[in-house]
Amino acid sequence: MAQALDIAPLRSLVAVADCGGFHRAAAALHLSQSAVSQHLRRIEAVIGQTVVERSGRGIVFTEAGHKVLRHARAILSAHDAALDDLGATEPALLTIGATEHGADVMLAGLTSALRERLPDRRVRFRLDRNVSLADSIERGLVDLAIMLDGAGLDRANASGLVRLQWISARTFAASTRDPLPLVIFSEPCTLREPAFSALDKRDIAYDIAAECGDLSGLYAAVRSGLGVALLPMIGKLPDGLCLAEGLPPVNSASILVRGRVGIDPDLLNTVDAAVRDVLATEN
Repeated sequence: MAQALDIAPLRSLVAVADCGGFHRAAAALHLSQSAVSQHLRRIEAVIGQTVVERSGRGIVFTEAGHKVLRHARAILSAHDAALDDLGATEPALLTIGATEHGADVMLAGLTSALRERLPDRRVRFRLDRNVSLADSIERGLVDLAIMLDGAGLDRANASGLVRLQWISARTFAASTRDPLPLVIFSEPCTLREPAFSALDKRDIAYDIAAECGDLSGLYAAVRSGLGVALLPMIGKLPDGLCLAEGLPPVNSASILVRGRVGIDPDLLNTVDAAVRDVLATEN
């Protein structure tokens, strides 16, 4: 029986090359790492040669591996073009990580914008905190991440800026004698330092009244009157909350779009442009 190079193993081979390793390739393909490894072993069984070798903590392609990789790209290109011409393609999944801030306002507009600009993609959002998104990008668990830099330092590469505002419950009244009670996210959080710094510069004494692990918990703590919080404002304030008066202004935060290793630059640029347009509309 003649040997055959199947499409799935070839796709795994290309993903390993583009993503820089088995783990990231598996995440990008939504497969287990063992499945990707098995795919490469199937290719090696067909050609009778090793295609990748360990090098320190990473991998390198052998001479035979580079040769197979060239053929794999050509075969996959022809295969995908044929399916597209025959109308047999399914939309490819694009997983985008995003912070919780403004998700109820921003993601609706972003979904609409991406549907128009990426009609051949099925978009799935994963909402998480900044530190978790950074880890997901590094591990290839998401294709792109829309991240928040509370310090607003990297403005040159930012997709946009959002205002940082102090918020409180409508019934909250700060005491003139006691330290200002703060409601903040637990460590690590990119919004803690801007809040502390702004108050320190004005010699405003403060005390942490509540630490929260997610946005819904923080909103609940502020609504209950436990204290004030510093948050990026995109669109309108949630019900029951208002801008806190008499507190020092804080610099704007940067919104940054980051892509995993091996992401298509055109895809990254398209999502970045969509985020810029949505931010321009909402702010």
